[in-house]
Amino acid sequence: MKRSYIGERNTEKRPTATPIVSQRTIDQQPPNVRYTIEEALDIFIQAKEAEGVRPRTVGNYREHIKYLKRYIDRTPFYVDELTPSLIRDYLLFLMKERIAYAEIESRTKTGKGLSPHTVNMRLRTLKTMCTFWYTDGIIATNPTANIKRVKSDHVDEVPGLSDNEIERILNYFDERQFAQWRDKTLCLLLLDCGLRIQEAVSLTVDRVNLRTCEISIPADIAKNRKARELPVSREIAKRLIKLHEESRQYFGDYAEVFMNAYGEPFTAEAFRRRLNRMKKKLNMPRLHPHMFRHTFCRNYILNGGDIFTLQKIVDHADIKTTRKYIQMDDEHVRQQHNRFSPARHYLRKGK
Repeated sequence: MKRSYIGERNTEKRPTATPIVSQRTIDQQPPNVRYTIEEALDIFIQAKEAEGVRPRTVGNYREHIKYLKRYIDRTPFYVDELTPSLIRDYLLFLMKERIAYAEIESRTKTGKGLSPHTVNMRLRTLKTMCTFWYTDGIIATNPTANIKRVKSDHVDEVPGLSDNEIERILNYFDERQFAQWRDKTLCLLLLDCGLRIQEAVSLTVDRVNLRTCEISIPADIAKNRKARELPVSREIAKRLIKLHEESRQYFGDYAEVFMNAYGEPFTAEAFRRRLNRMKKKLNMPRLHPHMFRHTFCRNYILNGGDIFTLQKIVDHADIKTTRKYIQMDDEHVRQQHNRFSPARHYLRKGK
């Protein structure tokens, strides 16, 4: 049974001459009740759900705390036992020892650690929770208040795929196999529209308009909560319709375009795992869904598209984010220079 908690009380107006001792007044000090980390997490999630956060975000909250609990490895663990020292030790563990896809790579553990970007995502979640717990009187101090983001000399941007890598990926699939035909269709959709993976796997057939060659992304799926219409190549739209028709023959009348081999909706996490296995077979250093989105952004610009239209297509609230997605290597820079150099333009005119 969840324990209830008391937030701010006795908030009558105090005399202006009363000095401010700290961020919180005596009336806001936590009661003499200790919460386990599970209880504190439930309180935090209840508050966030009341604010309207997405179920996927709630899932991420639980997932990140699961990693912390696994590191602590002690039950019960009370949330007021979180200290700056413990959190810094946890961050060092993530950076130096934690393995990505540990359940898959357990036979070849190298202790290389997670990327600074991944570590900072988990730290950001923990800082958000600790700030909430402190503000609501669940803990007396905020253990993350003075903990800074992990710095790295490496710019942790997700690169796109080269033309050669795309050919290798697409040629890898055996389209006689349902799962591989589906995976190839999903890869092509990501390359064609620059969708987020969750937007892609959530696609239903009623949102594919073959006549206008558009795909609808409703607000309840879009990350920025804004519905949008996206252009899609006719070949890809036809392929989506065909995939849905085949799935209906196998599994019955479902609206989802992407289904797994057991007749259940295909998930983003399942696709990530399949790409991870493909990466090893193709001897590629990295391969995950977001790389297709970055490839779309880069190639859209290289092929003459403008960044403002691209921002609208990929649903970025800030154009700075769009610019970060366009990662060009030296060869791309040379190609663009040869194509658009003003000096070459004038020399050609003089001939």
